Amino acid sequence: MEEYFPLLFTRWQAAIWGGSVLAVAFGWHFITADWPYPVKLAACIVALFFAGYYVWRTDHLRLQQKIDVTKLLTQRYTFDGRDGILYYFEIINISEALTIHGVRVQLQQIEPEVGDLNWLPVTLQQKHDNQLPHALVFDLNPHEPKNIDLVSAFCGDGFFSVHHIAGKSVNQRVPATERHALKVMVTARDMPRLDKWFDVWMDEAGVLQCGMK
Repeated sequence: MEEYFPLLFTRWQAAIWGGSVLAVAFGWHFITADWPYPVKLAACIVALFFAGYYVWRTDHLRLQQKIDVTKLLTQRYTFDGRDGILYYFEIINISEALTIHGVRVQLQQIEPEVGDLNWLPVTLQQKHDNQLPHALVFDLNPHEPKNIDLVSAFCGDGFFSVHHIAGKSVNQRVPATERHALKVMVTARDMPRLDKWFDVWMDEAGVLQCGMK
């Protein structure tokens, strides 16, 4: 209360004497004439209402649960003498105080469609989640990041692999003869869905490329 009421009073003064339409009308008439008492009282009550709203809104925006895809990262590796590249992305809980529960990251769509791939949507693998069975969901604490594997390929291959957790019986390979757009869907408990698009293609040297839209 010691912090709230001084802040509320400051916002209340700003609403009455600041740059809003209410403040301009109130101030102009205060200088040129005098408002009737009921109008003055109504103006003060309306200003107090908006002051309380903006005090609440500042903390609400700061504390609300929200996930964002912040960056796309690369990891180069060598296996059996072949060079490869893996692309993964970071998601983060940008709330300052609230944990987000039941986060799930799925590949929802590939454009153009690949005829022999009918397994979408499919859950993507969390980085370093190498134990079976793979985790389907996870929690994110405030400002906690989580890396999600997306696609990889050896240099010179004519396909790239999607890092999903549906098992070896479900195809991971997508022909890289043309540019593809991959739509990733991030969902969590009691939160709106977040969609993110990635472009995937092979350059002239046969090296996998990926960009986040």
